[in-house]
Amino acid sequence: MKKIFTIIAILLLAACNATKSTDRLLSDVWAKDQAIRHQMIRLTKAVTTEGQTELIDSLLWASEEMERIDSANMVVVDSLLHNGLPENLSEESYKTIWIVIDHASLEMQEQYLPLIEQMASSKLIDIDEYATLFDRVAMKRNQPQRYGSQSVQFGTPEAMQLYIWPVENPTALDSLRSAVGMMPISEYLKTLTETTGIEAKYCPTMRVEELNKMRYEE
Repeated sequence: MKKIFTIIAILLLAACNATKSTDRLLSDVWAKDQAIRHQMIRLTKAVTTEGQTELIDSLLWASEEMERIDSANMVVVDSLLHNGLPENLSEESYKTIWIVIDHASLEMQEQYLPLIEQMASSKLIDIDEYATLFDRVAMKRNQPQRYGSQSVQFGTPEAMQLYIWPVENPTALDSLRSAVGMMPISEYLKTLTETTGIEAKYCPTMRVEELNKMRYEE
């Protein structure tokens, strides 16, 4: 009996060490994801609000670097999810899994959207995080979004525009947002404007085709 307890203790210790190792790995993934995005925000605001056009090359480099980091991070998360969602991870680790998928290719987002919905239902992540990924997939499919979480930025550095991607049910938008813990769209517009330095706009009646025409005529 003592031998059995010893074996169980060893297995539990190994599982605990594996969980801690996964948490450390995902902590590094989170840091990389956030660092490049903070740099992108800083450079974008400098170009659009301060007129520092000499930073455009740096902004382009940061954009390419962000794509590289996102791809590398997705490889890590995809390997962790190969045998299903790991159990007993930290809250931060589950949030990292969501954010890496949220920043991944459409193929990966579509593959893992049901898992993210399951994570939200199990309260491993917040419901608004699932809603954000749901909207992002819709936008990438060139379809109206549901919760108004996604926006598109286009134009020249001197005349940049920022629009909320069209939504499927404008009259119910704020109630849908409230149901998943999102702020009213009017407050979200203010937050976007403050974050990016670009006036964020929302046209309830705008269709996807109309917004795309504006984007591609620039």
